[in-house]
Amino acid sequence: MEEERIYGGLPESLRRPEELDEAWERMALQTSEPFPTLSRLLSRRRFAQWLEREIKRAHVNWGVSSTLAVLLLLTVAGFSLTAIGMSLLAPETPVLWKLTLALLGAIAAPSVLLAWLRYKQRQFIRKVEEVLPDTLSLMANALRAGMGFQQALDLVAAEGLPPLREEFATASRAVMLGASLEEALQGLVERVPSTELELVVTAVLVQREVGGSLAHLLDVASNTVRSRLRLRQEIRAETSLTRGSAFALAFGLPILVFLFANFATIVSRSEPWSAPMFTDPLGLKALGLILLLETGGWIWLRRILESLEG
Repeated sequence: MEEERIYGGLPESLRRPEELDEAWERMALQTSEPFPTLSRLLSRRRFAQWLEREIKRAHVNWGVSSTLAVLLLLTVAGFSLTAIGMSLLAPETPVLWKLTLALLGAIAAPSVLLAWLRYKQRQFIRKVEEVLPDTLSLMANALRAGMGFQQALDLVAAEGLPPLREEFATASRAVMLGASLEEALQGLVERVPSTELELVVTAVLVQREVGGSLAHLLDVASNTVRSRLRLRQEIRAETSLTRGSAFALAFGLPILVFLFANFATIVSRSEPWSAPMFTDPLGLKALGLILLLETGGWIWLRRILESLEG
């Protein structure tokens, strides 16, 4: 009876430690989700699984169902606000153009949330890579002191630097619950999609297959990661002027031209310079083309800068 009370009436097949742990995690997820029915309906959907992975990588305390609800709300808000704005600013615009712009607003609004998740992921990866060399050095010193790799992993999980300490603690916990070391390290790379961490994990797994000094390997990996990070910082410093110029060309210059041209026409008591863009069908087409070219140019410049930064 006491055992039934502790385990909450779980069947015998779920009373092994690893299965109890999985059951408790599922129960915690159900209690933390504000929309449990929606979560159950979408649990096997590919988009929901992709969104759950992105949320975990961003390390934000959001559930899949609540995030989907926010995305739906942003979609409706983007569509409604764009349609209302077009009706107020350009009431003579054809209905087809209003509908097209409203659909674009419905697509753009949830993209802001997804872009924020990617930004949080980049922030977390940057913090992980900053402490990765010191973490590898700590593991190498533990191995030289006579510890095994699992003990070194436990040491980093207890004494390492955050936020990588928590990720190694999760990997160590997975090993204790029955997962193999390879599976735990692959799960670590899945949660933290860092190129530097992936290189280290691949090197460790290969070394375990072919043999050799793991402490020396971790020392070499630590020095390599530190050198790569230093080189990346130097490249980022060298391209700072280019990034500023790209931002000015993509956003600063067009906005300033738009504001000064309208200011000049308003001061001269004539029709605002940009009025035909919102009232004439041809002006709306030109405005849509301008926005499309601006967005495409900014994405192209960002890709070039990201490729330079490595």
